Amino acid sequence: MIRRSYLLGILLTVGMVAASSDCTKAQTESDKATQKGDVARGEAIFAGKGNCLSCHRVADRGSHLGPDLSAVGLVQGRAELQKELLNPLVTVPAQYQMYRVTTNAGQTFTGRLMNQDRNSIQLLDSTDRLRSFTKDHLRSYEFVATPPMPSYRDKLTPEEQADVIAYLLSLKGIVRQ
Repeated sequence: MIRRSYLLGILLTVGMVAASSDCTKAQTESDKATQKGDVARGEAIFAGKGNCLSCHRVADRGSHLGPDLSAVGLVQGRAELQKELLNPLVTVPAQYQMYRVTTNAGQTFTGRLMNQDRNSIQLLDSTDRLRSFTKDHLRSYEFVATPPMPSYRDKLTPEEQADVIAYLLSLKGIVRQ
């Protein structure tokens, strides 16, 4: 009698584990399908709604303000890219922090600090134009406190985020025709 109930218990446990495993497997596959994203849609969002090319460069398109992402798929995985897309402030390299100068006439220019010496400052602006300023003609110059890259947590739907990440993962340094 003890053997029989012991055996029955084992069979029930194995059955529940198998059923649980099937449900977990189905849920995981569903999650992967949602997370996988579509490369073509991601590229369209990257260039359009996301406005990513205003700072980043991919192959011969975009700006030099932020990091070149032409081969980002070779060096970063899905989790890293999602983290940076949703919380970019944490991972912005110092060389890509925005810098602002205000001239004595009141004009303000913001861009990437390219060079600074005792007498001058050179910035790369959002149009990839190198601007040079003499410090004597500046009212102020400083790093901008706000992060240069916005969080896309509320700007893109989860599906759009997955699409952009799929696109970024596809970037392996090879120019597509």
